[in-house]
Amino acid sequence: MLRPISPPTTASSGSLGSVKRGPRAYTASRTVSRMSVREEEYVERAAPAVEDGREYINPPSRRMSAAHLPDLPHVDSEPREFDNPSFHGAVPDDGGAEAQGSSTDGVIQMLCDFENGFHLLLDRIKEDIHSTKEAVSFLKKRATIEEEYGKSMIKLAQGAIAGRSEGKEGSFGTAWGQFTKVHEQVGEIRIKFAEVIMEVSEELAALHKNTERSRKQLKEAGHRHSKTVQEAEMALEKSKTRYEATSEDWERAILHREQQLERDGFTRYVGGAGSGLHKSMSNKSLSSKGLSNPMQRWKSQNPAKLQKNEDDARVKAAIANEAYKTQLQQTNTIRSAYFQNHLPRFIRLLKETNDECDQGLQYHLVKYAQELESSLMKEATTLSPLENEKPGIVKMVENINNERDFEEYAAGYVQNTKQLLKSDHQYTPYSMSAEANSIVQAKPSFGVDLVALMERDGVPVPAVVTKCIDCVEQSGMGVQGLYRMSGSTAQVQKLRMLLNKDPDTVRMEEWTSDIHIVTGVLKLYFRELPDPLFPRAMYRQLIEAAKIDDDRLRLINIHELVNQLHDANYATLQALSGHLWRVSLNESQNRMTAANLSIVWGPTVLDSPDPSPDPMEIKLQTRILEIVIANYEHIFDTDADI
Repeated sequence: MLRPISPPTTASSGSLGSVKRGPRAYTASRTVSRMSVREEEYVERAAPAVEDGREYINPPSRRMSAAHLPDLPHVDSEPREFDNPSFHGAVPDDGGAEAQGSSTDGVIQMLCDFENGFHLLLDRIKEDIHSTKEAVSFLKKRATIEEEYGKSMIKLAQGAIAGRSEGKEGSFGTAWGQFTKVHEQVGEIRIKFAEVIMEVSEELAALHKNTERSRKQLKEAGHRHSKTVQEAEMALEKSKTRYEATSEDWERAILHREQQLERDGFTRYVGGAGSGLHKSMSNKSLSSKGLSNPMQRWKSQNPAKLQKNEDDARVKAAIANEAYKTQLQQTNTIRSAYFQNHLPRFIRLLKETNDECDQGLQYHLVKYAQELESSLMKEATTLSPLENEKPGIVKMVENINNERDFEEYAAGYVQNTKQLLKSDHQYTPYSMSAEANSIVQAKPSFGVDLVALMERDGVPVPAVVTKCIDCVEQSGMGVQGLYRMSGSTAQVQKLRMLLNKDPDTVRMEEWTSDIHIVTGVLKLYFRELPDPLFPRAMYRQLIEAAKIDDDRLRLINIHELVNQLHDANYATLQALSGHLWRVSLNESQNRMTAANLSIVWGPTVLDSPDPSPDPMEIKLQTRILEIVIANYEHIFDTDADI
């Protein structure tokens, strides 16, 4: 069977220097293998495809890796000296120019042979651009700092001179004037230095802009030529793939025809090196690229048709072969032009751009350093002049005679005396208005624990409970649906606010027009207790007592638990259950029996400590309160006054 030579790998998209330099070689599709001597007629027809049986392989690539790079020519790392401040570039002598040109040519040739030489220069110039940009930013900020410093120094010195009239006179005044004048001169030096720095930064900014523009233009042009090479490589791969596919079809037609002949009883004579051996072709060798469907081996095709199929496949293979060789020649022409002309030109231009940026950056930094030295020298000579007749800033301050200045000042100063107040200040309390004082001293009742409320007010039953019960028993015992119906929410909240501020000042008779408002406030009070009337700690015991089937035993257990309540809870429960018992006695008018009242009040005075209480316990809560209301006289051992 014939096998094609593996195609060369094309460069990835966008990689300028990664394309192989060598020309793409023509690759034959097949070599003769496992075919008999009598098949030579078919081999002769394949001459255009296999090129007389010779195989073509790709020549060795000139691609180089970083490990095979030759040593770069030695470049002196010491910075150049610029004796002349107006120097814009070093001009070497003839011998230096020749040596430098030879070194540059060697570097360019090395980069041309390097796989990523183009990208190496692009990255290097990018670093140059970044460094130049950083230098521009630094110099601009430094110029701004120096300018602000100089202006601030001048402003400070002038302000100090202007305000000297209110300061000390004498030797200090004279020294102070000289002292501020020196600072003003320092500010002027800094402003001039800032102007020079700004000029250097502008020149560097122009260099940065030009270098960046050159890099962009060269990068785009280089990528365009690289893309042309890559497109040619892709076209070559397509033509080669098409050529190999048609050659495989031709080979398949040959094997198919031979397989048909074998099934029809014909045999082939295979001769090699004069062996003269006779054998038939094996099914294994003929079926490798033969019929894919086993059922077709029972079918026989016309030999003429098989011959025609083989001829058509051979013609297609020959056409694809010619197209492949034509595309190979075009691709090699494009590659040769790129690697011999375009790429070296781009490498040289990029190297020149890199050198110009490097030299320009170095020159401007040297210029800045020289100006910095000059500025610091001027500032130093201003602070400490070289001439002995001019005093320096240190000598100015040392010439101050404080003793003499004080004597002169004390002689002309008249001191004004004033009696000092040495007694202690007295505390004066602030007096609030009556309304504000009532708000500050208010004692809220809603949301306060019954035990804490009893200890604060000194009464067992909260005043809110007493006033609401009295109001209902005086004006609402015959109202139908008492405690079952609700009043206006806004009015309930208003009455709650008044009772919470000061229950003693609330006139309950003003609220009897709608007794449901009063009953709503009373229920709201018990709902807002932090711990219900029956404490949560006793909840489980009460529920277990309510589950007892025997009425007498159930009453005894609930009675015992009621007796265990705290005094505040016991007294409040006695007042509430007595009131509800009296309401139930008027059930003929208000339709509220003890059972109905327990349905309304049960969940209010009992609350499960569990986050998710059992809904079935609501019935037991109702039973507990119903027992307390119905057996009020027995549990609290009192004679009710109806």
